[in-house]
Amino acid sequence: MFAGMTQKPEIFRGCARVARSLGATALLFLAAGPTAVQAQSNEFGSGGDAAVEIARVGAARVLEAVGPPLFGRREFYRPVPPLELRHRWVVVQDSTSGVVFTAPSGVKQDLDTYVADVHLRSLQGIRAIELRSLVFNVWGELSGYLGTTVLTERRPGDRWDLQPRWRSDDLPTQGHRTSILWVNRVMFDDESILEADLEPIAAAWSRVTGSAFEGLPEGMPWPALGP
Repeated sequence: MFAGMTQKPEIFRGCARVARSLGATALLFLAAGPTAVQAQSNEFGSGGDAAVEIARVGAARVLEAVGPPLFGRREFYRPVPPLELRHRWVVVQDSTSGVVFTAPSGVKQDLDTYVADVHLRSLQGIRAIELRSLVFNVWGELSGYLGTTVLTERRPGDRWDLQPRWRSDDLPTQGHRTSILWVNRVMFDDESILEADLEPIAAAWSRVTGSAFEGLPEGMPWPALGP
């Protein structure tokens, strides 16, 4: 998943340029269809919760797990009971990144706010990580591009949880259901930086939407209010 060391990570300027390099990869996943990767039960490390592997690119596995029930708005003078429809939480899991997910992780709706439940374990000593997420509404339409950078001091084997929040009038949270979450960048103890390859994200996009990946949205992701 990770292309190698870099001291100046690239900022993606637009969908078209990224699409030229990854369009063929995404189309291969579409052409292969549901049988491209045989679904199987996986665990997020020892004692972790089960998930389903929906794609694999090199060392990276794309895992999908069932998240909490969707947030339902109240009808007029009538409370909405807990919904049976649940979140789809998709993560890109790659041990070569130096950080892995230890349990189902993803983004959910909380009133007019996006909130992520993230469970991590460090495989190496790290100083900072960047998480990014693509979020989709119940109709499968892209509704947001989120990111957060967390400064930390973690030793190999450390486990920790994060719960970043995003809120803005420009972020339509109503009807949110699905998220694709990945570790985008990692800074290690020696201050070297490892950046994610887009191919596993393209695979996750294709499996979630059933369409070809056209690149990440233009510009930087919307920043979180806090880790």
